[in-house]
Amino acid sequence: RIQYAKTKSDIIAKADGTFVPREKRKRHEEKGGKKRKEQLDPNQASAGLNPAYAGAYGATPPLSQLPYLGARPIVPEAPAPPNNILFVQNLPHDATTMMLQMLFNQYPGLKDVRTVETKPGIAFVEYENEMQSTVAMQALQGFKIQQNQMLITYAKK
Repeated sequence: RIQYAKTKSDIIAKADGTFVPREKRKRHEEKGGKKRKEQLDPNQASAGLNPAYAGAYGATPPLSQLPYLGARPIVPEAPAPPNNILFVQNLPHDATTMMLQMLFNQYPGLKDVRTVETKPGIAFVEYENEMQSTVAMQALQGFKIQQNQMLITYAKK
């Protein structure tokens, strides 16, 4: 199973000059099996900070490690599990089903492309299986259509 990292690794942070030393976690806390429930501070919620970040590392992160909440749609906190249907966001409002079929047809197993008329800018792309949808998602993630960078996730079941 492969997932994106939630924060930069220390090596990457040192390379780009944003490294902030952190306290090491104690092993007996992890082995205790107790799941801590951390509550959101109102200031952190408005800034879009991960509440575990400030508590676990002792300081607020540098700006380069904060999630960008601008033009791009916000990615759900808990991504949907792998699925044969992809959810495509941030499409140009004039994107057509035919355009998307031509784009996603490059990858084997394409079954259907559905745009949502009431919500322009999003679409669902269905493949025969999860493996084929994953290949297409990884290949086309961030692909630009008329200056809009596509954001592709698995559709919720």
